Amino acid sequence: MRWPWLAALAVASCLVVTGLGLFGGGAPGAPVPERTATVSVEQGDTLASLAARFAPESEPGAVVARIKELNRLDQAVLVPGLPLTVPVADVPAP
Repeated sequence: MRWPWLAALAVASCLVVTGLGLFGGGAPGAPVPERTATVSVEQGDTLASLAARFAPESEPGAVVARIKELNRLDQAVLVPGLPLTVPVADVPAP
């Protein structure tokens, strides 16, 4: 009689953790910027680092997806010197 209860408790725990991950993730970041710019990939750049550099307030995963879409990238292999179109956050006016 002990194993069914342990299994039920494990399943319930998984559901709680999944629910917290889906619904308790906090406020989403800013939307992906509409404005874009063409930048040159530098040594050591990744799509995630480009997303953080050019759209720091936005959700990194969404910005990476937009970079892939804009540049028709299937894989994230970046070569230094490669020109990429990236979303760019608006610079606040002084």
